[in-house]
Amino acid sequence: WQAKIWGLLHDPALKALHTNYGRGEQSFWQELDVMTGWKDPETSNGKLEKHILNADYITSASDRAAVGSLSANIDYDENGLEIFHLLSGASQEWKLNSAIHREVMNLTPKKRTEHFLAVEKSLFPEVIKRCEDPRLVFWWLWRCLPQRICDRFDNDSLLLMPAETRIPDGSIWSHTSLTAAMAGALAGYDLRKTGLSRPYLASFTFSPIQELIKASRKMRDFWAGSWILHYLSAKVCWALAWKYGPDSLVYPSLYSQPLIDYWLLNGIGEERGFKGFKELAERESVEWLYSDKGEQPTARQLLTAGFPNVIVVILPQDRVSAAMQLAEQTLKDEWTKLGSLSFDEIRHLCPEWMPNLSKGSETWQGWLNAQWQTYWAAVAVGDPSQDLRSSDLYKVSDGQRDDWTKSQNNFCQLSDRLAIFQEQEREFLTQAGELRKIKTNRYPFKANVGSWWCYAFNRLRVSLQAVKSARDWEVPTAFGVRSTISGVGSALHPSRKMDEQSIKDHWQVRADLFDGREMLNATETTKRALHKILPILFPDALTEEQERIDAAYPDLTSGVAGYLRTSSIKECDRYMQVCQKIINRFPEVKDIIYRMKGKWGIPYADDHLDLKKYHPRLLSASWLIEDLELADLDKKLLKQEISNLISQKDCYPNNNPADWYVLAAGDGDSMSSWLKGEPLEKYRDCVPQKLSDKLREVVKNAKGELRELEQQVQQGFEGFLDQKKRMGPSTHSALSRALLDFSNQLVPY
Repeated sequence: WQAKIWGLLHDPALKALHTNYGRGEQSFWQELDVMTGWKDPETSNGKLEKHILNADYITSASDRAAVGSLSANIDYDENGLEIFHLLSGASQEWKLNSAIHREVMNLTPKKRTEHFLAVEKSLFPEVIKRCEDPRLVFWWLWRCLPQRICDRFDNDSLLLMPAETRIPDGSIWSHTSLTAAMAGALAGYDLRKTGLSRPYLASFTFSPIQELIKASRKMRDFWAGSWILHYLSAKVCWALAWKYGPDSLVYPSLYSQPLIDYWLLNGIGEERGFKGFKELAERESVEWLYSDKGEQPTARQLLTAGFPNVIVVILPQDRVSAAMQLAEQTLKDEWTKLGSLSFDEIRHLCPEWMPNLSKGSETWQGWLNAQWQTYWAAVAVGDPSQDLRSSDLYKVSDGQRDDWTKSQNNFCQLSDRLAIFQEQEREFLTQAGELRKIKTNRYPFKANVGSWWCYAFNRLRVSLQAVKSARDWEVPTAFGVRSTISGVGSALHPSRKMDEQSIKDHWQVRADLFDGREMLNATETTKRALHKILPILFPDALTEEQERIDAAYPDLTSGVAGYLRTSSIKECDRYMQVCQKIINRFPEVKDIIYRMKGKWGIPYADDHLDLKKYHPRLLSASWLIEDLELADLDKKLLKQEISNLISQKDCYPNNNPADWYVLAAGDGDSMSSWLKGEPLEKYRDCVPQKLSDKLREVVKNAKGELRELEQQVQQGFEGFLDQKKRMGPSTHSALSRALLDFSNQLVPY
């Protein structure tokens, strides 16, 4: 954890705004009590520290390629900084808010550095400085410090601050987080047994996915299946993050994810040893959460699914197998927990439901135990038989490849055509190396395994797919009465000896969730009851009274929101009059509407339409009576009466807006090509023009032999810029964030 804390703080967070370019001693890890003994001359292990310091070089090389070998820098100036989008290459000018920007521009370079270092130092709360729990300190630094800095400057765009101004596409937060992950993997856990640790990429996933979602009869079932997959994946991520650090999760990116934030803020129970920042903040009487507001994730954020079922994590070599076992056990434990809670809730709603059915029954726990298959793969970052870094690249003659580079290429199964350091990049690197050697009498920088990141990542994907393709697991065959929804799995029943008619009779008890005709297996039953157990899963954020989570998802009548959004005031008034007319005529629907009001499942309608008293289910007799606890005869009569009322002349005799809806399906195609970086453009598209101008200025000012060498470096750099950009960990993180933001922030609208 000390190594990881150093990784987070090795660069000042605000270094892009001043002249300190990191890797110096102006970091703030020395301010923390928990770092006592780290790099202490009397207790330090020089070999280990040197090994861990490779984390910064590896992360830099994986994201920045050869650009990091340039000595020229770009400073924050009157125009701010030009930054680039990691995926599209789109650029924009980024700078601080106007008043702060003017203040900064009036400072000398030295004063500016002192100013920003002082600002950054002031943001570390005393409670964190004196905290003795390294894991808690790390979590605060990783999750809260970025938001604190944004709050300090009243500017959330500081989350885009580049880690490197010469190739300003990756943020400082992404760089330091990945450096922390690498530092932790290099530090390892027990060096007496393993020696110097090496970083590994591991990928974990589980299936079946599509089968769980499509085995649905109601809109609620579809939503529940998707959300359960999201929840189980998030729980696995949380378990890995709590054990190995949130920085270790490359995919998905955990920063600012609602479920992770909820558990971080409120805790996950004393059995995991962490009560949450909220409890600690209250005990210390301080406000030092994500922001000074200490905001909770909202109900909508918690109930929107988005987590992928494929997880990629950076781990120390000796913990790969243990971490994958932890992931598998977490998945099974959380799935069993969901099933148990659903069982109890249904039994609470209707004690007569499935008498004699126990949680240990073959049709309940037996089926839940057979639901998931897990598989994983792992690959080292770089050839484990070779050093992490090498200067041999600079010492070979033209047209040759050094043995170290060959080993890395072979390990990543690269042909000569795909080999790292193609002619243009290798020429640029060797020229930059020669220039550095003339200036310093040595090769002060080395090629390292970080340059092979994208190919290690791709090899991991191929390995996982090979494991998945080789599996022989199948859903168990169920003899006897099966689910009427999917046709898969035994319909729930308490005894092996029951005949088909007896099982059907058991399903006549509706328990407020079933219609008396359908018969579900254990998985489908868990999905059907999910909305009932959510207040138990999120007691601090969801209650039935506060959020009415029965209606936290849109049903097929929610299309009325679009009708009202585009209608005249007269039509909106008509809608409210019809709804009120139905409530007046049938008072028994009031309870249903109370649960539904202000909860259309569509953010625009929930937030903007002034229709909190009503819900579009009032316009649909079928949907309206579905949740009413009535006998079948009463339901038929009520349905007919409501239908007759809605079709009256002063209501909706011809076109009921609740009858119209559109189902749209979308799929993220070609994801493998994105993960491999195939759509990325050339390096030229993510490097500021100022850098080339700066290099020309350096050449102009150089004298004698240096001028010729500087000119060669400049020409080599221009050739390198025409190479296609490689996929680095920051780009993978950005892709993950884009997909999560799409799911969490755009889809609900």
